[in-house]
Amino acid sequence: MKIVIANSKSWFKISSKLKKENEILYFKNPKEFNFSVIEKFNPDLIFFPHWNWVVSEEIHKSFKCIVFHTSPLPFGRGGSPIQNLILYGYEHSPVCALKMTSGIDSGPIYMKKNLSLEGSLKEIFKKLNLIINELIGELINELPEPITQNGEGFIFKRLSEKDNLILSDESIKKVYDKIRMVDEETYPNAYIDYGDFRVEFTNAKLLNGNVSCKAIIKKKLTD
Repeated sequence: MKIVIANSKSWFKISSKLKKENEILYFKNPKEFNFSVIEKFNPDLIFFPHWNWVVSEEIHKSFKCIVFHTSPLPFGRGGSPIQNLILYGYEHSPVCALKMTSGIDSGPIYMKKNLSLEGSLKEIFKKLNLIINELIGELINELPEPITQNGEGFIFKRLSEKDNLILSDESIKKVYDKIRMVDEETYPNAYIDYGDFRVEFTNAKLLNGNVSCKAIIKKKLTD
């Protein structure tokens, strides 16, 4: 089968089995991802494990485009779904393979698999990578009729580095979650500011009601 993989994050790797069994065109750069190139390749399916940019209607209405989103849709549409779910207290979430539409994560769902949200973000991404590869393999084998999302939608706001600040009145569990939910090399670390210094935290563990972690002290950057 001819498939396109449009992916902007380094944590996703297509499996060797899928590479061997399919003809794959891979995109990382939105400037290269255009209708004429895709039309020439003429894919059966286009998959978006993680894509930071808007896809034109010309593309998603002309080809079968499937986007992956981690949340119990329609709750949790929008940005930073894993971090937002952790802050809401979720311990697991479905990873949804949905038909791309013009709305934000609002298309009908082809298939879903459960993902544990335990551990650091790096560990969560490893599990997510495996699940998305499994979903791609199953969808290539047989594409079911997608099911319309039911219920009232709720859109997450995309979190920024400012949201990683640990506040003095937060619980130990909240501190632990804030550290682990961004503990991956491409994300800014959780931190506290102390005078002219910034203390950044990684490798968090909950031990006897306390948080054990690695701390790095840096001089704060000035504007």
